[in-house]
Amino acid sequence: MQQVWAFLNQYVTYAPLLVFILLLLAGLNLPLSEDLIIITSAFLARSNEELTYYFYLALLAGVIISDHMAYWIGNRIGHGLHKKYLHKFLSPAKLERVHFYIKKYGIFSFIVCRFIPFGVRNTLFISSGIMRMKYGLFTLFDGIAALISVTTLYFLFFRLGSSMERPYRILGIVLFALLLIVLSIGIFKLYRAWKQGHFNRTEHSDPIP
Repeated sequence: MQQVWAFLNQYVTYAPLLVFILLLLAGLNLPLSEDLIIITSAFLARSNEELTYYFYLALLAGVIISDHMAYWIGNRIGHGLHKKYLHKFLSPAKLERVHFYIKKYGIFSFIVCRFIPFGVRNTLFISSGIMRMKYGLFTLFDGIAALISVTTLYFLFFRLGSSMERPYRILGIVLFALLLIVLSIGIFKLYRAWKQGHFNRTEHSDPIP
């Protein structure tokens, strides 16, 4: 583990970009923990203080853009696309409950949900798109909530003592390994899809004897 952490620190200059990409993938509902990404970034920044605000800006931008990605996924679902995905991810009862909280609590529902992990955030953002929440209002609510949550979590763990660092280092390394696995699977699937499409095009383009 120590060697892996040393490797990450060796290439830490590129870490803010990696963090940004990870958050975008999380916005596509891949199993990547936003909180763990922020905490790991904070500990990397502790060892490389010159990158403190690069990490912070990468986190803030990645979180906000991924939220907007989730909103537009919901918006497209609401326009009748990918209905099967909707039923797998959001039951009508859950959707109705999220609608109720947004209408009743407004921005406070966004602030509270930003601190709740395990898919609650993406459920809120996708639901906002499905229910046709005004995009300007979503941008305002989400921007304020993201600023509060990212700033709080990032600088809290940045300031914490080293006693908290080791367990999250291990989790950060696990996250990095999972990213490599997810990217490898994604590239393999894209290659298979391309190969299959290329085969089909070749088959259809063959002249009839």
